[in-house]
Parts: sequence; structure tokens; C-alpha cells
Amino acid sequence: MIAAMTQPPADRIDLDRRILLRVLLLAAAFLAVIAFVNATTLNTDAMRSGRVLDGRIPWIEEYSSAVVIIVLVPLVALWERRFRLAMPGLPRAIGAHVAGSIVFSALHVAGMVLLRKVVFAVALGQAYGFFDEPLTDLAYEYRKDALTYAVILLMLTLVRSIEFNRRHSRQERQGEPARLTLKSGGRTILLDAHAVEWARAAANYVDVHARGSTHLVRISLSALEAQLRAAGVDAVRVHRSWIVNRARIVEIVPLGDGDVRIRTSEGMEIRGSRRYRHLLDAANGEKPDARVA
Repeated sequence: MIAAMTQPPADRIDLDRRILLRVLLLAAAFLAVIAFVNATTLNTDAMRSGRVLDGRIPWIEEYSSAVVIIVLVPLVALWERRFRLAMPGLPRAIGAHVAGSIVFSALHVAGMVLLRKVVFAVALGQAYGFFDEPLTDLAYEYRKDALTYAVILLMLTLVRSIEFNRRHSRQERQGEPARLTLKSGGRTILLDAHAVEWARAAANYVDVHARGSTHLVRISLSALEAQLRAAGVDAVRVHRSWIVNRARIVEIVPLGDGDVRIRTSEGMEIRGSRRYRHLLDAANGEKPDARVA
């Protein structure tokens, strides 16, 4: 039986296509400008020095190089997706891209020479020669191609970062759940921030309760409170050792000494300190469905 190949998700394919299209447009514009500047410079220098030069040759040479580079951009993008410049694995990615730049240069030179031979024969009626000194010529071309490869790689990395940030912002606007990333021993726990019901300080750790489960995580209560608020959760400090998600409060019962008893949607009862009563009262004033006994 033949195993089915794993296909990347549709949203990732769409993202990769958008990144490639944007980089292709950027590269085409950039290379067109560079080719124009180089060709006009070569023709101007020839006129100033009195050197005889067919004015078409610089244009053919510069734009043939640019066309081949643009054709190679999708291959660089494919390699960049396989070896991204990110931690972990950065040393391996750098090595892969050094090798990639060598292959890129070889393909660029081969394609460029082939294209020039065809255009020279058709448009100018003459042969095109390139390898006068093969080792020197190849080393010279690789020096330029390595820089070009690095620029394309930088474009891909920057555009990918921009697209990821845009997608993240769009997901937040669409109301997708914000997630907390918390450390528990050697594990990493991902929690829907709005599902957190309460949190309790436990020495250098914090007990975090969400969806019927309590997790002991290494974080300070203040840091957790800041993360919850950044995720859009109305986290209320009701005691120096307790935080409660206001959306999960169903009942607040005043006690005789100024403290309060807070009951959450899962039935947890928490004693709120009078020192934090003003925070709870302010929060409760915005939540008409919380019943104060």
C-alpha cells in the first residue's frame, strides 16, 4: 500500500504564495533599476573613453542576468522554507544557505550565458564568449551572486515576518482565542487565556486553573496577571495570593470583617481581601450579571 503524502495546510500554502509574489515583485523592481543603472553607466563610460561599443550589448548583458535571477527566486524561496533563518537550527540553516548560494550562482551563470548566446546570435548576429579565464570568471560571478542570494533571502525572511504579524493581528481581530505559554517543569503548557478561572500563588510557582484542570507553573502572580491583561482577560487581584477572571465570577458575598467570599462558575470559593476590595468593586461595577449577596 502506498502511503499518502502529507500536504501542508491550505492557509500555509496561501501564505507561501503571497510571500513569493511579494518578493518576486520586489526583486523584479530592484533588479530592473540596477540593470538600468549598470547599462547606462557602461555606455556612458564607453563614450567618455572613446571606446567603440555596441550600445545594445550592456542592455542585453544586464537584463539577461536580471531575468535569470528572477526565474531563480522561486527556488530560493523553496530552500528558505526548508531552512529558515531562525533559532533553533540557525547554524544548520546558515550552512544550507551557503550551499544554496553556490548552486544559485552556478544556475545563474549557466542560464545567463545560454540566454546571452541566443540573444547575441539572433539580435546581433554574433557569438557570445564568456569563459576567458574560467576560475577567475566563476569566482568573480560567485562574489556577486552570493550577495544577490543574501538579499533575496533577507527579502523572504522580512516579508515572511510581516505576513505572520499581519495574520496574527487578523486572527486577534476575528476573535480567535489568545493563548498563554507557560512552563511547568520540563513541559510547556498552552492555555486559552480566557478559559483561566483563577490563579493562586504557591511560593515560586502559581496554580493556574482552567477548564477543570489546575496547572502548577513557574511564573510570578504579577507576571501572570500582566499576561492575562495583555490577552484581553479582565483579571482581578482579589488577594495578594489570588487572581480571578472577572468573567468567571458568579457571586460575591460580603463578610463581616470587610473581606468577601467569591464564588466562580465552577464552584470554587475564594476569600477576597478588603485591601483589594476596591479593585473588585470597580470590576463588579462593569459586570451586571455577577450577583452580590
